[in-house]
Amino acid sequence: MALLAVPAAAQAASYTVAAGNGPCGGADLACGSLAEAAAAAAAGDTFTVSPGTYDAAEFKVGAVTITGAPGVAINGTMTFSGNGTVPSILQKVAVSQPVGNAPAINVSGTAGLQLSDAAAVSLNGDGIIITGGTGNQIIRTVVVTGGSTASAVRVSSPTGTAAKGLLLESSLLRGGAASLSADTTSLAIQAAPGNIDIVAHHLTAAGSTNGIVLDASNAASLLGGVGNITATLTDSIALNNVTRHYALLTAANTATITATRTIQTHDPTTLFADPGHGNFRLRPDAADAIDVGGFTAGESVTDIDGDPRPGPTTDLGADEFVNAAPTASLVLKGGKIRAGQPVLLDGTGSTDREGNYGGGIVQYRWDFGDGTSENTTTPSVLHVYGAEGAAAAQLVVVDRQGGVSAPAVARVDVGDGVPPEATITKPFAGQKIKLTKVTKKTVTKNGKKTTVTTKKKTKVSFAGAAKDKSGVGFVLLTIEKLSSTTSTTSAKSSQAAASKAQCTWFDVKKGLLKTSCLKPKLLVAKLAKDGSWTFAPSSKVKALTPGLYRASVYAADATGAFGNSAAAKDRVIRFRLTK
Repeated sequence: MALLAVPAAAQAASYTVAAGNGPCGGADLACGSLAEAAAAAAAGDTFTVSPGTYDAAEFKVGAVTITGAPGVAINGTMTFSGNGTVPSILQKVAVSQPVGNAPAINVSGTAGLQLSDAAAVSLNGDGIIITGGTGNQIIRTVVVTGGSTASAVRVSSPTGTAAKGLLLESSLLRGGAASLSADTTSLAIQAAPGNIDIVAHHLTAAGSTNGIVLDASNAASLLGGVGNITATLTDSIALNNVTRHYALLTAANTATITATRTIQTHDPTTLFADPGHGNFRLRPDAADAIDVGGFTAGESVTDIDGDPRPGPTTDLGADEFVNAAPTASLVLKGGKIRAGQPVLLDGTGSTDREGNYGGGIVQYRWDFGDGTSENTTTPSVLHVYGAEGAAAAQLVVVDRQGGVSAPAVARVDVGDGVPPEATITKPFAGQKIKLTKVTKKTVTKNGKKTTVTTKKKTKVSFAGAAKDKSGVGFVLLTIEKLSSTTSTTSAKSSQAAASKAQCTWFDVKKGLLKTSCLKPKLLVAKLAKDGSWTFAPSSKVKALTPGLYRASVYAADATGAFGNSAAAKDRVIRFRLTK
C-alpha cells in the first residue's frame, strides 16, 4: 500500500523592512512598512527593520521575531494578537503612542510577547497593556506613561480568560498611577478570570503614585477565590506598593507581593540621581541599593544600559551603578608666562557626571612638567617656573568614588621673567641742583668798571642706562615731589589711608599735579640703541619748583617682562632743587 504524501511545514522566511521597499510576501522578502510585514507574516518568520520611522501595525500571528536597531522608531500602537504557545519577539526598537489614551504596545493574543532592549512610551495611556499569554517578558526595557491615571505596564485578566504571566528583568517602569499594575475582574455568576503571575528580577518601579498595584478586589465568585494575583520580586526597587483582594469569606482571593532583597519604602531622592526629572539611575551614594543585591540564575547578565551585572553581589533595581570617570580640564591664565613669576593653572572646567548627586571631584593632581607636582582639593593653583623653556603641565582629577580621569595637558612656554636693569645716573643720588644759575662779570664801559649779573634758568634733565639679555623694549620714569612728611607718613599709613593719600607727580603735559599716590604719572624716556636713556621736561610745561624729589625708573624687555632688577639705590634716587 502506497504511503500518502504529507505536506511539509511551511518554511520560515527572513524579511527586511525598510522605507520604500513596497509590499512583500512569497518570494519578495523586502517589506516597505510594518503593515506590509504584518500582512505577510507567518509563524516563525523574522523581520529585520532598518533605521527609520515607521507606523505601527498589528501582527495577528504569533511566534514572529521583529528586530530593530538604533534609530528604529515606531509611532502608534504595536499590537500582538496572535494565538499559540510560542511568544512573538520585539527587540531593539522605540515605540511611542503620541496621541490619546492608547498604549504603545498591546498584547492580546495567547501567544504573548517577549520585549527586550526597547523603549515604550504612551502620552496618556498605559505604556504596555497585556491581556493574553503566560510567556510574556520585558527585558532591559524602559516603559513610560504620561497619563496620570494610567500604568507604565498593565496586566489585565478579565472574566473567562486564561491565566496571564509576565517576567520582568533589568527594566525601568515609571509614570502614572502605577509603574506596574495587575487586575482581575469578574462577577460572581460569570466565568472566573485567569490568575496573574508576575516575576521580577532587578526591576525599578518608581516615579509613579504607586510602584506596584495588584487589584483582585473585583474578581468575585460564589464558589471560591478566583483571579488571584502574585508578584515575586527579587533584587528590585518598587516603592509604595498596594494590594487589594476580594474579601468575601467563602470566596476570598489573594493579591500578594513576595519581596526578597527589595526596597519598597524609601526616599527616592536618596536612591536615584534626579527622580524629579526622570533620571532613575542610582546615585553613587545610594548605600541601601548598591552592592546589597544578589543574582538569580538565568536572569539578564547586563543591566538596562547594557553594563555587566557580574554577581554574585549586585545592585538593586534596573541600573547597575557604574561610576563614570571624571573629565579633567586645564587652562593656563595670566597671559605671558615668565620664569620666576607665578602662573595660575585653572581646572575649574573639570566635570564629574555624578557631581550633582552624590559624586563630585575631590582631588586635583597637578604635574607642572618641571619635575614638581602638587595635590589639592581646590580647582586652581599658582606655580612658579624657575627657568625658561617649554614644559607640559598635566591635571588629573579624582571623584568621590575613586574614579580617575585621563590627564588634561597644557603646553607651557616659559619666557624670560627677569626685567631689565635700569639705572639713573643723572641726577645722581643726593644731588642739589640750583634752578637759577647766577653769573657775575666785571666789564669796563666808558672807562668805568661795572659788574654785570646774569641769571639763567637751569634745564633739569634725567639720564641713565638700561640693559637686558632679551633687549630693552622701553623705559619709564616717575618724578615725585616729596613733602616734609612723606617718609614718615608712608611708613605708618595703613592700607586704607594709603588708598586715599595724595602725592605730587610730574605730568608730561600739566607739570606738577596732585593726585592719588597709587596712580603715578608715567613718563616715557627716549631710548637709544645702546640702552642709554634720557628724559627732559618740555619747556612748554610749568617747570619743576624748589623742593625734594624722588625719581624712579622702570623698564620692559623685548618679551614684555616689566619692572627693574637693578639695585634699589641705582633705580630710585632723591635729589633737591633749590632756588
